[in-house]
Amino acid sequence: MQITIRGHHLTITPAIEENIRIKLAQMTMHIDQVNSMQVKLSKDHQVDKRSKKGSENHIAEAIIRLPGIELFAQASADDMYTSIKRMIEKIKRQLHRHREMQLNAVLIQP
Repeated sequence: MQITIRGHHLTITPAIEENIRIKLAQMTMHIDQVNSMQVKLSKDHQVDKRSKKGSENHIAEAIIRLPGIELFAQASADDMYTSIKRMIEKIKRQLHRHREMQLNAVLIQP
């Protein structure tokens, strides 16, 4: 399984990279069909005029490729770790739904 982590307008620190790799490994531990994973972290440098700081300007996106399907999730927050956490939760829900559909398809077949 290949995991690609890249940053746009920010530097990926070893702590962020390790955080992502651990969470993705835990999430896909019971799924052997994962072909590749791509994670893109970016920071929007736009400043909100009212609060004088960026609002939800840390963005985390992930693409997970399985045979015949591609899962995508995107999340944003004021903190990069929070956006990564939200993105992982979205991908977990999609993987859970995909697993349930596969199990139902197996159970329905005669």
